Order: sequence, then C-alpha cells, then structure tokens
Amino acid sequence: MNRKELMDKILSSREQLDEALGQISNERMALIILHGEWSVKDLIGHLGFWESRIASLFPLLKAGKTPEPFKDIDLLNSQAIDEMRTLSLADVRRLEKSAYQKILALIKEASDPELFNSDHFAWTEGRCFEEIISDNTWGHYEEHLPELQAWLKRVA
Repeated sequence: MNRKELMDKILSSREQLDEALGQISNERMALIILHGEWSVKDLIGHLGFWESRIASLFPLLKAGKTPEPFKDIDLLNSQAIDEMRTLSLADVRRLEKSAYQKILALIKEASDPELFNSDHFAWTEGRCFEEIISDNTWGHYEEHLPELQAWLKRVA
C-alpha cells in the first residue's frame, strides 16, 4: 500500500461510517445496540480512543522512545468506554473527530520509511506503521460497521 491508497481507503471507509452515523438521531445515540452492551456513543468513543492512541504513539516512536505494548485489549476497551460514558455526546464526537484529523495529518506528514518500512520502528515488531494505522482506522470501521448497519435496517 502507498500513501494515496492508504488515504483513499481511510476516507472511503470513513464515508461509509459517517453515512451510517448520520442516520442516527442524538436521542438514539445512547441506545444499547452493539455487542449487547454498547451504545452508538460508546462506539464513537471506542473508535476515537484507538485513533487517539495511534496518533499519540507515532510521535513517541519518532522521538526514539519505546511505548508500553498494548497488553490487555479488552481491559483497555472497557476502561475507554467507562471514561467516554462520563462525557457528553458532543464531547465524545469532538474527541473522536480530533483524533481522526490527527491520524490524517500524521499520514500526510510522515515519511515513507516511517509509514511503510517494517523495520523503521523496532516497537512495531516487523509491522509497518501503516498497518497499525489501518487496523485502527478503516479496518476498525469495517469491523464495527456491519453491526451498526444491521441495527439501522432493523429500526428502519
């Protein structure tokens, strides 16, 4: 994958996510519809949490620092959801949008080796940073979008 393909994939998947989210009123954002325990607001917060983690991870790696590995993903997800539930929908949306914009800026500003060389950052253990971005943007949207779309069909 190259930079243009990465951006195109993110923007295309994001368009699908935004289209689905655009069909949901603010009142329905709090309904528990995903995984039997998550609201749409929780989903937005979850996506934003991971986008934010990746956006903050990149400068650390670039500065030669070694971040903590992602140990217990389920625990991180649970903690992120608990934290997001204390915020208003507007705040959750603002945080997620900001994190998403940081990812897009990161892609534009990073060098090709930083994004696409699997040996550039030792912390990534042989993975290109692009793969980590993909996992936490378009890959993450595509992971959660089918359940969201299925719910939208049921309530239509």
